[in-house]
Amino acid sequence: MSKVFLAKINDTLDSAVETLLQNTGFSPRIEGKSILIKPNLFEPLPYTTGQTTNPYLIEAVIKWCLHWGAKEVVVGEGPSYFLPESALKECFIKTGVAEIVGSLHAQWVLFDEYPFRTYRDTSPFLPKAFRISEHAFLYDLIINLPVPKTHYLTKVSIAMKNLKGFLKREDKPLFHRVGLDEAVVELNKIIRPTLNLVDFTSIQHHTTFIMAGSDIVAVDTVATSLMGLSPAEVKTIQLGSHAGLGEMNLTEIDIQGEEIKGLKMRYELPSEWLKKHFPLLEIMGADRACSGCIIPLFSSLSELEKHSTSFTQPLTIILGSIDAALKKASNVLLIGNCTSDLKENYLQVEGCPPQKEAIMRALGKYTEGN
Repeated sequence: MSKVFLAKINDTLDSAVETLLQNTGFSPRIEGKSILIKPNLFEPLPYTTGQTTNPYLIEAVIKWCLHWGAKEVVVGEGPSYFLPESALKECFIKTGVAEIVGSLHAQWVLFDEYPFRTYRDTSPFLPKAFRISEHAFLYDLIINLPVPKTHYLTKVSIAMKNLKGFLKREDKPLFHRVGLDEAVVELNKIIRPTLNLVDFTSIQHHTTFIMAGSDIVAVDTVATSLMGLSPAEVKTIQLGSHAGLGEMNLTEIDIQGEEIKGLKMRYELPSEWLKKHFPLLEIMGADRACSGCIIPLFSSLSELEKHSTSFTQPLTIILGSIDAALKKASNVLLIGNCTSDLKENYLQVEGCPPQKEAIMRALGKYTEGN
């Protein structure tokens, strides 16, 4: 039976990590081993936003690994495609990870600066050719350290999707074009973390805790349930279970440590958030778009919502490639180069990826006061 362990942050992160990882039985495997910690640092945002891994949790895990005799601990990440190359290191620096890792005499690596391994014709559900960081294969153990989030395309982004950070930056959009859910599952067949430790420490949560397990599907299943969502409606979990990557039946997962009922939350899906805050907005083609367009678009919309700015009339935003015939209309905004076939008729924010500042300017044409 798959096991998932939970630990509340009652005292310090160090003590919670010690409790959690002792219970997993992981400690004896550490001595003399090289370890890669793979957090989620997709953007240079503070962990308090709930979007990136807590640097103090990374610190606690590094200290725990060194205490148990690890010969080498490295923290590695490949940030999001939508960021300019000049900003990639900021994901380590502005989040505080670089300073913490340095203070422990460990190392952090930006995957984009190191070699990648090319895969060709691996699966019909993967791009014909794509590249994975060699760091996915250089270490004895991988600790996958995601932060749980909702996602416009995959409903959730937790342990399974966090492995997408190992991809070459330019290849990440390819995973969206072939079918993101299926491609993520295939990637999980190639990269198999030794342990998956999920970070529920954001101050946005009413109770802070961490959870861990070696079964990546079981971990995503329990985390999704704690988020107040149905694992059965998450395609990566379904496909991962069918592929033999792990267990998705909650009755077959041994959950230890904390009482799960007291930890449940209610995460809001992006579609629900859009309907509540922007009822006049329709988004088309997102299922064929990549994070290069989706992230800056939602980041821009979040800025508008933060300032209580709304649209004054219906607006259709199109991103990704779309086959549907569209009637000529005044309030249509194209996002990204994939929409170029339609730019003769509509306003387009160009770029692959498009810049958030350009999207904000374009959205401003349809908001209050314009």
